[in-house]
Amino acid sequence: MFARHVATALARQLALGDLLGDRGWSLDIGTGTATFGTDLRFRVQLLGTESEDDGTWLWAWANTGSALPPALLHAADGLREHGRQTGPAELTEPTFRLDRADGHQLSLLASGLTGRCYYRGPYPGGALFFQLEDVPAQVLAPARPERVLSVLGQVIQAYDVDHRTVVESFLAQQGWQVDAAAGSVTGRHPDGSTVLVNLDGYGRIRDIGGQL
Repeated sequence: MFARHVATALARQLALGDLLGDRGWSLDIGTGTATFGTDLRFRVQLLGTESEDDGTWLWAWANTGSALPPALLHAADGLREHGRQTGPAELTEPTFRLDRADGHQLSLLASGLTGRCYYRGPYPGGALFFQLEDVPAQVLAPARPERVLSVLGQVIQAYDVDHRTVVESFLAQQGWQVDAAAGSVTGRHPDGSTVLVNLDGYGRIRDIGGQL
């Protein structure tokens, strides 16, 4: 499941980074909004928190001690229900160690399942992860062909995932025509760009080439 969604989610995060730049952030739980700099404000859905003290993740729906507004927990509740229906225990267990799955991994999966991007807001002793609603269309738009190549490289360097699943899913989600063969995957973009991913005998990416 993570392999199917991680690349498209990461592409959204890179586009969000382009938008936010070096703006600072603040979060108003009462209004359910996050503000970046002086000009950007978005409604939020809370996902969960990382604790540096004990190295654990806590889902927002399980954070009963913080009296979080139910209206800000719809996304987290939906992910828990998805976990109940499809099986990943990390979506249904209230807390677990970060060496099992950290906030970025969980939020990338959440992004793939919900279509939203997310933000990591650090605070003393940990970090809060939350999704952003109503972001500009360019953040959620398909990635430019040149960024597709860089995203694939970043994903396979950062995560232990099935490379073929990542490549085929990502290209299809980004609007490319995908042709899969025994040792390769070819993608053709509507603008004429092509990408060829060669795989070794273990299904790992051997090299990536293309014409953009």
